[in-house]
Amino acid sequence: MDKSTLLELSKKLDCQYEIGIWSETMDFMERQENVESFSLFFKEEQYNLRIQLRELNRVTTKEIFNSLVQFLQYNSTFYVREDHLDAIHYYFLSSTDAYKAFIFHVVIN
Repeated sequence: MDKSTLLELSKKLDCQYEIGIWSETMDFMERQENVESFSLFFKEEQYNLRIQLRELNRVTTKEIFNSLVQFLQYNSTFYVREDHLDAIHYYFLSSTDAYKAFIFHVVIN
C-alpha cells in the first residue's frame, strides 16, 4: 500500500475531528522523554503531528510511532512510512467497524 491508496481509503470513512483523539495525542506526546517539541493541528479531516526529537535516530522514531499507534488505534489500522533526508513521514489510518476513523500525518525529525 502506498500513501495515495491510504489517503483515498480515508475519504471513504468518517474522519471528522474528534476531541478524544486530540486529547489522547496531546497526553501521549507530553509524556515522551525523547521529544524536544511537538505541534498538532487538524486540517482537511487529517491530524498533522510534527515531532522534533532530542536526537534523530531510527530506533527512537520507530518506538515513538509504534507507541502512538498502540495508544490511539481503533480496530483496523494501516500506515505507510516515507523516509526523507531530514525526517521520517508516517501516514496512519485507523477505523472502527462502523466506519468512524482518523488519519494522521506524522513527521518526525
